[in-house]
Order: sequence, then C-alpha cells, then structure tokens
Amino acid sequence: MRTFKLLLSLSLLILPASIAFAAVDFNQWPKPADAREFARLDDKLPAVLSYFSRESQQQIKQLYLEQLGQPLTERNRYGQLELHYHSSGQHGEQVLRIIISEQSDWRQVDLMVQARHD
Repeated sequence: MRTFKLLLSLSLLILPASIAFAAVDFNQWPKPADAREFARLDDKLPAVLSYFSRESQQQIKQLYLEQLGQPLTERNRYGQLELHYHSSGQHGEQVLRIIISEQSDWRQVDLMVQARHD
C-alpha cells in the first residue's frame, strides 16, 4: 500500500509538468529558409521564438501572407512591422504576433504566442 501511495504521488507531480510541456509547436508556422534561430521559449504561454534572416522585411511579410493569409491587424511601430493572427492551439484560442525589425544587414523576427482573452 505504501508503494502505491508513493507511485500515485509521483505520478501527480509528473502529470502537470507533461501537460505544460510543449505548449506551442513553432514548427507549425513557416520561417524563411535562411532563418537562424537564437531564442526559443515554448514550454508555456506566453511563448516566443526569435530568429534572424537576411530576407527583406517585405519578403518575410509576404511569406506569412502566403502561408497564413491576411493578418487581423498590421501596424508599423518604432520601425517594426507587427502582424497579428488568431490561431487554435492545443490549449485553445491563441494570438500569434509576428514582429519584424531591422538589425543591420539582418531582420530579426519574433513569433510570440499567448492565450487569447476576449
């Protein structure tokens, strides 16, 4: 009986960790062929994937337009282009925010996913 209680306790500790793991699958969204990923925080929401690309801001924007369609909102702010999409993830409705900014000869792209709150 003591062994059973121990196993039950351990399984209850491990279960929440396995549910929270991989909150976001960034592989479902396209990236340019030359994308150089430098940061990924995808184990819980909000989640972020950041990469560099030599493609122009317009080329990167076009990639997302072709693959994801028209964004719900689009704006230029502080020299950065922001595209906002809604998507369905394994944890319900999510907001995908794509931020494209200039970094010398590179473009930095940040994909940010958070739970959608209406």
